[in-house]
Amino acid sequence: MTQAINSIVRIAVVLLLMTVSLGASAQVERGQKSFGPRVGYITRNNSALVGLNFDYAFSSHVRIAPTIGLVFRNEDRDALLIDIDVHFPIATSAKAAFYPIAGAAFNSWALHNVSDDSHDDVISRKNGFGLNAGAGWEIRLSKALRLGIEAKYTLLRHNPSGNFAARIAYVF
Repeated sequence: MTQAINSIVRIAVVLLLMTVSLGASAQVERGQKSFGPRVGYITRNNSALVGLNFDYAFSSHVRIAPTIGLVFRNEDRDALLIDIDVHFPIATSAKAAFYPIAGAAFNSWALHNVSDDSHDDVISRKNGFGLNAGAGWEIRLSKALRLGIEAKYTLLRHNPSGNFAARIAYVF
């Protein structure tokens, strides 16, 4: 876990340094959309997650951001994550923005029980709806490219988790 956090801190420092030298604006415009991959770490099973994110700006201060992600199997667990979050971007400089996150989550966690006798992998699933809360930070590398990091907590009855992710997005 500390290695993943160290990697995210390094990415944040690099992004911060890049903020000083780039010419793009962090201002979010109404109707602006972005799409791209995300990678990260999830605390529920101490594993990596990958996914795709999309966002659409309803105004310069509110955007909806649905994401879909897969959590790799570790500790006999893996998952499918579907989130619909709302970001509230606040420009911190000409090229960077901070955004609080609030939203809804659907998680489908699979528990793998391998039978000692037959070596069969028996899977039981726990599906649940929950709430997301967190924050993110992003910089505009150019008019068409945005880089960011985010941390959020998903509150679910049986499978609460924290996740940390880095993302890159094509802005159109």
